[in-house]
Parts: sequence; C-alpha cells; structure tokens
Amino acid sequence: MQCVAAFALVSLMPAWAQIATPQALTASASNAPVVTAQKAPRVPMQTIRELERNFNGRVRATVVTDQPLDLVGDTRGIQLENYGIVFTTEVSLGVVNLFGQTITKELAERVHKMRLDRMPVLKAAMKEMMRSMGTACTQIPSDQQLILAVRLYYGSWEDTTGMPAQIVMKADRASAVKGIVEMEER
Repeated sequence: MQCVAAFALVSLMPAWAQIATPQALTASASNAPVVTAQKAPRVPMQTIRELERNFNGRVRATVVTDQPLDLVGDTRGIQLENYGIVFTTEVSLGVVNLFGQTITKELAERVHKMRLDRMPVLKAAMKEMMRSMGTACTQIPSDQQLILAVRLYYGSWEDTTGMPAQIVMKADRASAVKGIVEMEER
C-alpha cells in the first residue's frame, strides 16, 4: 500500500514541474501589449530584377580598347530581412580566344596586362551600380546595407599575381546614393 501511494505521489511530480508561461503572453496578464519585431519593407522583386538587368547590361556595354567585359554569370539579387540587399555576379575582364593557340609567356603577360588595365573600368561600373541600387531601393531604411560582389574569372593558366579573386562593394543605402562605398578586394 505504501508502494502504491509513493508511486502515485511520484507520478504527480511532473505536474508541479510544468514551465510557467510568461505573464505578458497569457490571457490573464495585464493589458500590456505584446511586443513584436518590426519587419523592414520589402523591395519589389520587379525592382531587384531591373537592377540585375541594369548591371548585366552595364557590364556588357563596357568596352575597353574595342573589347567588352565578359559577363560569365547573370547578376542575382536577394533581400535579407533587416539587413539589406546583396547582388552577386561573375565577370571576366576580357574575352581571350585561345582556341588552337599555344599559351606563350608573351601571350600570358599580354592577357595579365589587359586584365590589370580593365580593373578600374569594372570598379567604376560597380560604383555606379551601387548608386543605382541606393536610388532604386527607397523602400528599405537608409541605414540598411547594399552589397555588390563580383567574382572574377581567370583561366587556369593565367598569372593572377596582384589580381583579386573578387571585389566586394558595401555601403548603407544613404551612403550609396552619395557614391560613398567601401571596397574590399579578396
């Protein structure tokens, strides 16, 4: 009999160990409002797609010494809630047709110089894209971030000394509109 009473008492213990509900969330709590996080406004997908096409076109239209920059992958943009908007793409700093050619040291040096000469042109196009992003994305708060990351394509045979693998430009929306951006080469 004592064993049954002890078992009944032990089986009721979890009832006393229930987790209490926070007062602010219970119906019997005071009339204090429940605080929820504010979501930042969304930039319409149409605006993001227009910016993607804008940058694709800008890269394709950038011609240096009779040769355009080469867009390897289309630009893609995403909005990250309460952070900002990120755009990424992949670019080659010039089309090099090596079909049937032997890659000589002179050719490799000429391609390397060509790519070095084109780097400032790409950076200027990226900076202008940052301005366009800041101007077009007025739905987000001025302190949210805009990021444009461009990966650079190189052939396996190329000398990439002094060349970044990617360029990342970043600014809050208010700074991007003014053309004030941080740039990082990786």
